[in-house]
Amino acid sequence: MNKHWLMCRLAAAWLAFAMLLAPASALCESSEEPAPSTPEMVASLEDELPRLFDFYDVMGGCVAVFQNGEVTYVYTWGERQRGGDPVTPECAFQVGSISKMVANIGLMQLLETQNIPLDTDISQILGYTVRHPEYPDEPITLRQVMTHTAALADSSYYDVALSGKPRPLQAMLTGPIAEANFLKGQKPGQKSVYSNFGGGLIACFIEKLSGQTLDDYMTEHVFAPLGITASYQPARMPESIPLCDMYQMPARRLTKALREDPTHITEPDPEHHYFLTAGKLVISAPDLCKLLIALCDGGVYGDVRLLKESTAREILTLQNDLGSVFCDSGRGLFLNIIEDNQVAGRTMYGHGGKANGMLCAAYFDPTDRTGVVMLTNGCRNEPVRYGVGMLGYRTLTAVYELWLDQEHQEIDAFTVQ
Repeated sequence: MNKHWLMCRLAAAWLAFAMLLAPASALCESSEEPAPSTPEMVASLEDELPRLFDFYDVMGGCVAVFQNGEVTYVYTWGERQRGGDPVTPECAFQVGSISKMVANIGLMQLLETQNIPLDTDISQILGYTVRHPEYPDEPITLRQVMTHTAALADSSYYDVALSGKPRPLQAMLTGPIAEANFLKGQKPGQKSVYSNFGGGLIACFIEKLSGQTLDDYMTEHVFAPLGITASYQPARMPESIPLCDMYQMPARRLTKALREDPTHITEPDPEHHYFLTAGKLVISAPDLCKLLIALCDGGVYGDVRLLKESTAREILTLQNDLGSVFCDSGRGLFLNIIEDNQVAGRTMYGHGGKANGMLCAAYFDPTDRTGVVMLTNGCRNEPVRYGVGMLGYRTLTAVYELWLDQEHQEIDAFTVQ
């Protein structure tokens, strides 16, 4: 089991926080000792994390923490495969529905550059009229899709698409089977009901607007600028990046070997690629932190701007009775919001993922520029609290209560030299 990564940078990080002078890129250049209590806080966290991971029968996992625009700590646990090598910080996991939040960064970039409003009828993007069969006069908008208020259903036709046999999207949304792909009696914009099919439309919109495949666009415009290696097709991941297969626990039964995923997409096809962005992203915990930092810090990671600040803030804005959403959605734009101080007295922004036995969580607090990513390849993932798997909820709480609440010092991103 590996428990430490970036600990050599931790002392410098705390010195920089105290001085409020050094840029984030210089955090690893100092040899000064950290404050005496810092190792104690980390030690407390490292007592709690293995206890939690053992209690929830985690096969393999990784927890990454960021503060003030920098990853400051990574903890690893367990195995990539049953009886195989240990998890390391470089290991990539399939992160389930976190895929939606990440892909939406790419979609929001395209909406920015092409001046497309959030309340645009998706018919204008897809090139054919899309309507709920019961409400033919009601447009379905981007904002509704992004808040799960578009009345889209995860039907058996969507399940077939996940198995590798997708029907054309136009048939799913306008043909004789369209009725099955919308929620009965639910007018668009009136109620939030989570839809993986809706999350899958992100890939179709990106491919339609960019003319590139989802992976090509995301790599060129989102991942590569931040130095991230990630893909919505596991087979595209370099052999040098270890992948963590997925397991049902505690039986340790293999549910998915990532490198055996048959998806092989080389050309854009927005009519058939709606099965990608709902849950297929493969990425490491430290790299996922970089994307959270960009959302947390107004669209910027380091010296790279992914989104305008106004766009990043809109993603985080609670979409209740805004634009074409006529209800309390309880969400941002493909972003979950845990309100009411349920995690260590904070409001947290991010997303979780749960599939094939695994459980993941990626959340941040922009008020003090901190966040936590927890990825697993299998655990007892059923208990849920406030919409977050219990292991994820307890991991978030432990990191904040045992460490960040005690020691973190916020640096204003606009005052650092």
